[in-house]
Amino acid sequence: MNTNIKAFFLLSFFILVLSEANSQDNRNLRAGFKITPGMNWVNANNTYAKSNGSSIGFGFAFMLDKKIQDNYYFATELNVSTMTNNVKLKDTVQHTINDGTNRTYNNISFKYRVQYIEIPLTFKFRTNENNGMRYWGQFGVAPSFIIRNSVSTTAKQLITNNNFPSDEKYNPNDSENDALDFKDYEDNFSILRASMIIGAGVEYRLSGNTSFYGGLRFNNGLTDILRDKKSKMINNVLALEIGMYF
Repeated sequence: MNTNIKAFFLLSFFILVLSEANSQDNRNLRAGFKITPGMNWVNANNTYAKSNGSSIGFGFAFMLDKKIQDNYYFATELNVSTMTNNVKLKDTVQHTINDGTNRTYNNISFKYRVQYIEIPLTFKFRTNENNGMRYWGQFGVAPSFIIRNSVSTTAKQLITNNNFPSDEKYNPNDSENDALDFKDYEDNFSILRASMIIGAGVEYRLSGNTSFYGGLRFNNGLTDILRDKKSKMINNVLALEIGMYF
């Protein structure tokens, strides 16, 4: 192959690469993947239980954006998220365990470890691209349901000052563990959860249809996480989002 032909193919290759790199990603359907490390906490609205601090959570998601019109999208996800929710019963309240022994405890705290499958249904808008950079905003709702659930309980027995019968993880929704409930408090967790989500961030196009995706999302719980009718508990998440569109 002579020099002119080699130069032609080489030039054609670079033109193709540059045109791909400089073309904006305006597809009707986009897919991507992200991870979502975050912080979660509980808001309590009752007379004898309260939040017991925040915890670190983690999630990962497959993302799908369907264009409505230029820069406006219907966005959904398949998101698997793990949360730890810390709840404490107020120290001034004494509780009797539901195991037939009438043992009374205080200094009672619960650590719920919960894993959800979440399917957000959101509206997303993006700015026009400038030097590969776009800004985006997003809002909508997110129904989810539990796929894994456990709790560990710590407490002090009055008079003897003994520990709670089990400080190991167990499934609070299993009927066999009802003996570990307190008469005035049910530790069972709700199967379903609904939330409102608000997010914002940036996209940076690396080449062609491949873009880096980053942002912050506030996931505000709307439903009670506990089955106990006396205790109103809402869990919330503030998460960092890091991912890629392909």
